[in-house]
Amino acid sequence: MGKRAAEKSGPMSTQQKRAKRFQQVRERFKNPQNSFDISPGMRGFFVTCTRGREQKSASETIDLLEQYATRLYPGIEEDIENEGETSAEPAPTGGDIEDEIAREIANIKSKSRPTLFRYYFTTIECVVFIKCHRMIDPEKLAHFVFEDLAKTKQRKTRYTCRLIPAKVTTSSKIDTIVKGAAEATHRLLADDVEPATFAVAINIRYCEDIKRDDVIPAVAAPLNAKHKVDLKNAKYTIVVEVFKSICAIGIVENYNTLRRFNLMTLFDEPEVKASKPAPALEAESASGDSRANDVTA
Repeated sequence: MGKRAAEKSGPMSTQQKRAKRFQQVRERFKNPQNSFDISPGMRGFFVTCTRGREQKSASETIDLLEQYATRLYPGIEEDIENEGETSAEPAPTGGDIEDEIAREIANIKSKSRPTLFRYYFTTIECVVFIKCHRMIDPEKLAHFVFEDLAKTKQRKTRYTCRLIPAKVTTSSKIDTIVKGAAEATHRLLADDVEPATFAVAINIRYCEDIKRDDVIPAVAAPLNAKHKVDLKNAKYTIVVEVFKSICAIGIVENYNTLRRFNLMTLFDEPEVKASKPAPALEAESASGDSRANDVTA
């Protein structure tokens, strides 16, 4: 066996390993069908986007969220850094080489920017999940983003469609969904919250075990004693997004007024109401519901 043949058949070099790893990461972003990284308990944002633009949507959405998060929570990055310094062990102060290297690493880490948001694969076309830091309230931030964008009329994203806060995430089973919804809506039953109108909007993707006709009454039941249902102009909308084995739940205000929290249609001119009643499918869409297994944004 010649020298070149031996090199080809032998162990991979460091450069070859890096090239292979790069290709694996590239393929994972190019076709995110390899893993489902979302788990119950995560807080963040359920995002829909243009087909094939999941990574670009995640990138621009994180940029958008970071911009507004630093406005809504002034000094949050410093707070996270300080929290990290408090919990981290102090860098060594010795004089040998190992201590010197450890100090350099500690200094580099201390200068790195805190991570406020992180992108997770969903293995579903047009769907992205962005996890937020625990110091951030996704419902409060989402409302802040859309209220400001509706006021300024400045389009800041290109590929992102709906941006829904996920205050609670559970497994996609009816009992855990109902329990998670009760946790998410508990604040609406507080004594200092005035009676208002509400609606439940549910979308189901790739989950045949869950039926919206079972979820909607169960989620709405605790709220009926204090609030009144209004599908067209509700003050509060409980958005339930079921995708595969996960259910994301969040409460938004002025859902229909803010175009169902859709960054694509937020800047469109208001539609003129037709004199005749809308078809059944349009009425269903206005209530925030969609058919099961609908993978479009």
